[in-house]
Amino acid sequence: MEKFLKKIGALPLFKGIEEEKLRTYLSRIRYYEKKYEKDTALIVQGMPYKALYILIDGKCAGEMADASGKILKIEDFEAPYALASALLFAGDNRIPVTIWAKTDVDLLIIKREELVSLCRKDKRVLLNLFGDVADKFTFISNKLMYLQFKSLRDKILFFLFKQQSDESGWVLLKQSIQELSTLFGVERPSLSRALAQMEKEGIIGRKGKKIKVLKE
Repeated sequence: MEKFLKKIGALPLFKGIEEEKLRTYLSRIRYYEKKYEKDTALIVQGMPYKALYILIDGKCAGEMADASGKILKIEDFEAPYALASALLFAGDNRIPVTIWAKTDVDLLIIKREELVSLCRKDKRVLLNLFGDVADKFTFISNKLMYLQFKSLRDKILFFLFKQQSDESGWVLLKQSIQELSTLFGVERPSLSRALAQMEKEGIIGRKGKKIKVLKE
């Protein structure tokens, strides 16, 4: 338990819970650890999701295949991270994505009924779970919104127009390039190249983490 206690304590799910209390709570429930090698599937699209998978070491990626076999990258995950918490209590809890190990990974798996037990022990866990589910729902909603745009440039411009700017029109980016690439459904190098090209063409200006649309 000690080797992963601090990592899972950093999860939004356990926000505000003291380490000693978390240690006590975990000692009273059943959970197990499972390891996966790089390039193997942790969860396969369509399988029922009956336990909370917590990534405690490594990196994963979520991908979705449509009827034609086209693969859409949904999100990258890096430890520590609670996978698909929004589905855990759904009526139809079949997971819509396949989650692949991008590196060797280590999972902590807590069955649904054990998580309910934790929520009963401390209402902060329950409130944190509600917040985590809401945040994931918001992310997916935003993700779907960007699918309407065919070009990466359009996605970038739409994102910038939605952000609050200062009096001079500069937008301070709160997200990293990696977070934005995940939101847009592209690889990080592709986003970096697109931003560099748009700056070269005078479409945007950049100053550190600040971006300004110069030409619509």
